[in-house]
Amino acid sequence: MRLATTVTKLAVAVLGAGVSGCGASQAGPVAETPVYVLNLQGSEQGRPDQRPAILVLSEFTTISEVTWHSWGPTRAVGAGRLSGTWCLPACENTPYEATVTLSNVTPVRGKGYFSRYAVAAEVPPRQRPAADLSGMLPTP
Repeated sequence: MRLATTVTKLAVAVLGAGVSGCGASQAGPVAETPVYVLNLQGSEQGRPDQRPAILVLSEFTTISEVTWHSWGPTRAVGAGRLSGTWCLPACENTPYEATVTLSNVTPVRGKGYFSRYAVAAEVPPRQRPAADLSGMLPTP
């Protein structure tokens, strides 16, 4: 009981010191880690990218003409046109309208990288079993 009281008093003292030293006028900008996605579009090794217009989600799926509604710090959401090897030839000239969500930021060498994706799209029922609509994104 005595240890718990000591720990509680210490926590209150530390928090009190932190709060009293944090006036709104004294607070500087909060440093945010830049958030990227490793984009394999046009590069086998991939490159750090932010808000790409074309994003290779996996070896089977790409989203193009992406308009990003939000980007970081914990997730990104964009709308675009979905195509992949799983829907050829039907989607080659008419990709499916889709929304992609990137999440699970993983730190790599001072940058954050999205490492998961999920796609919401109206995919025909016969293509759904093979559709690559969620998975892991590569990171450097």
